[in-house]
Amino acid sequence: MLLTCPNCETVFRIDSDRIGPQGQSVRCSVCAHVWQADPPMLMPEAEAGEMRNALGAVLTPFIILVLILGIGIGAVQQRSTITAYAPGLIPVYDRLGMAVRPQIDKLQIIDLDADYAGDTLRLRGRLMNQAAVYVHAPALEVTVLSAGGEALVTEIIQPDDAIIRPAHATAFFAQLVMEEGREPTVTVTMRSDAVIRTAP
Repeated sequence: MLLTCPNCETVFRIDSDRIGPQGQSVRCSVCAHVWQADPPMLMPEAEAGEMRNALGAVLTPFIILVLILGIGIGAVQQRSTITAYAPGLIPVYDRLGMAVRPQIDKLQIIDLDADYAGDTLRLRGRLMNQAAVYVHAPALEVTVLSAGGEALVTEIIQPDDAIIRPAHATAFFAQLVMEEGREPTVTVTMRSDAVIRTAP
């Protein structure tokens, strides 16, 4: 504890145990002034316990509220991931007016292959999940373009699996009928705007 001489205002650091509960007569080593030093003010144990209880009574509900808010915000923001693990929750989100949409930023279309037989175009490929979590497989929009860039056929298809595990792929297939003799260009795009309505 710190003691200040009331005469010369010199500050001394002393062990608080040297001042008893009734105080102690001390003398300044600088000016030789003698005065009565009081013990440090300690809060009685009962009062300290009451303060801890009061603080706990205020903090506990606050901490619980913050946790509930955090869980609620996470459940809203991460609903696509949550429903990929628990598809049965999709109708719950739907009733609450929160659309569940696929997250396509970690998905990649791979092994795309198209072959023509007469007037039929057969398109195969796989949708790869590069994320570390399960994801909903989005609908795919297949568009066949003419040499001049005109859309000849557009079709929405679904991959084989509704949910793709991390580091796995799901296949997709489309068969389109077109006029013979054309050499079209085929594009496949993921539809992130499609709302997932029912559990797979």
